[in-house]
Amino acid sequence: MEIRHLQTFKAIVEAGGFAKAANQLGYAQSTITSHIQALEIELEGPLFDRLGKAIALTELGKSFLPYANEMLRLHKGAKELHQSSITKKGKITIGASESLTVYRLPTIIQAYKEKFPDVHLSVRMGTCEEIQHLVEIGDLDIALLLNLEFKKHPSLETIKMLDEHMSIISSPDHMQPNSILYSESNCPYRTIFDKFIEEEKITPTSFHEFWSIEAIKQCVQCGLGLALVPEITIQNELKDGRLSARRLDTKHGQVASFLFYHKSRWVSPIVHYFIEEATAYFKQEEEKENHKNKGSKFG
Repeated sequence: MEIRHLQTFKAIVEAGGFAKAANQLGYAQSTITSHIQALEIELEGPLFDRLGKAIALTELGKSFLPYANEMLRLHKGAKELHQSSITKKGKITIGASESLTVYRLPTIIQAYKEKFPDVHLSVRMGTCEEIQHLVEIGDLDIALLLNLEFKKHPSLETIKMLDEHMSIISSPDHMQPNSILYSESNCPYRTIFDKFIEEEKITPTSFHEFWSIEAIKQCVQCGLGLALVPEITIQNELKDGRLSARRLDTKHGQVASFLFYHKSRWVSPIVHYFIEEATAYFKQEEEKENHKNKGSKFG
């Protein structure tokens, strides 16, 4: 069973047709057809139903797809092993939430690139659900997310990096203190904000939802309401007096940064060193925090 045949099979499934896959792979359509025929001979059955110009996976094709993906994953890992162990070159795909992408990753990447300048890093920013799903299906090597906690997942290796402080922010002028600005609906710390609103007996007059912390900060600065954000995202605004903030008590819930990767995914040396670099960075941040006055509060 040849790797190129598996690559062709996967490309057809993802592209939705033989012609599109041939165009993506740079093959003649007859070559694509011969690759699939070779697989079908080995598997002793058809992989696709041809329905005019449309195609659909047969039951055999559906059953074979996860095995094909796994074989391609292992093949990629073997190639990366040779490449990274000898030349320290390769590619790492990283997923992260917006706040960690903007306020944590740059420092980690800077330190990593000083040691591994020839490693290509591809960063994907998304929601917690999106990033976790991409790790689960093997599209990302590693990910960094903020969460209340990561429940044990059968396929994910999870490492807690650092407890993150959260702050309620408002405009210094408090123009609309009862208007609530939420992050996306599945944000892991939204429940903390709801607890705060309930305990403070705030009666919201309106709710607004945003998919960007940067957008939320701008709206709060304009006096459009209150929001809950990670404290790391508002340092400049606090120094400049553009925002007022109140650090949230951990009784409402503790948010932390987590690093995770797929348990079954081979961790190449270049990925291993990135994990080490990230761990060292967060440890340093924790030590800095421990030296601060734990009783200090903003606002």
